[in-house]
Amino acid sequence: MALVTVEDYVREARILLQDLLVPYRYADTELISGLNMGLEQAHKLRRDLFLKYATTPEYPVLAATEVDIDPGYRRAVLFFMVGHAQLRDEEETTDARASAFLTSFAAQMTTAV
Repeated sequence: MALVTVEDYVREARILLQDLLVPYRYADTELISGLNMGLEQAHKLRRDLFLKYATTPEYPVLAATEVDIDPGYRRAVLFFMVGHAQLRDEEETTDARASAFLTSFAAQMTTAV
């Protein structure tokens, strides 16, 4: 699993969400929104990872654009995306799964690589 571009994050999120058949349950825009929110949360927890930016980088569209975050924290951002997407589901089992992904995000962001 290589997490480099916005496309990579969306593809890997779909795998974890078991959302591989068209039409997708989660729109690309929803997953990209989760990516951007994950980066905002990462910035809150680890400002040191974003020192070269005046504001948190944002990725508006599905593209081969590189997501600029330390490779050691890319999986954490992916977990935020998946947890964020699952929060919108109405099934009872998804709440626990969403919580697990978001907790994993926070734990990985606050652990030194």
